[in-house]
Amino acid sequence: MKRNLFLIFWTVGILSPMAWLVRASPITYRLFNTLFSPQWMHIFMHTLLFAVLAALLMQNLSGRLAERRAVPVVLSLVLCFAILQESIQLFSEQRVLHGDTFFDIGVDMLGGVLGLLLALTFRKIVATRQRQALILTK
Repeated sequence: MKRNLFLIFWTVGILSPMAWLVRASPITYRLFNTLFSPQWMHIFMHTLLFAVLAALLMQNLSGRLAERRAVPVVLSLVLCFAILQESIQLFSEQRVLHGDTFFDIGVDMLGGVLGLLLALTFRKIVATRQRQALILTK
């Protein structure tokens, strides 16, 4: 359970409608809008959030699924979380479906792919170093 705790917190954080939650305080709401209203920051944060999610999911699935089976599972989960997060955001802000929603889902998937590639690269580096260490100890 402890191994999954960070993944659980990260997922809850992604799914929380932050813009809606910070409205309780005018100062916090103003600060939130100042930080996250530029389009580049919005894209960066979506990419970062979902890259970390994909890396955590890949790490969590290691040992449970073969690597080539884990990749489509992770990407499917990232897509599900992206759709769920956008749905919660639309509902909390009482907005209708529009093009920005699909753009955000696309950015979320880009982040998921980047996080997945990062996790796979890290695994490959670790495996190579373990093989090298094993060869040196023989």
